[in-house]
Amino acid sequence: MEERAKNSAYRIKVRKPFKVPVFEKVVCPYCKNQDEFYEVVENVALYVHYLQTEDGRLEPIEEELELYGPTKFYCGKCHADLTFFRKKF
Repeated sequence: MEERAKNSAYRIKVRKPFKVPVFEKVVCPYCKNQDEFYEVVENVALYVHYLQTEDGRLEPIEEELELYGPTKFYCGKCHADLTFFRKKF
């Protein structure tokens, strides 16, 4: 028994520290809103492809969207331009 205790080795697991990603909430600096936001895209081309049925109705079968202009980010409560926040995400 003593021989076994002398020969046995202890295993220690060492874990390296790791970073946990922290996300900051977007807060409107003007009205302190942190819930509602919206984006507006300028110069957008929307293409909708239709198929006409036998009874004359047009059924949309495919939609394409092409963005030509900048995207603006706004507060949903005071409608302030917060485009500078959009670069964070």
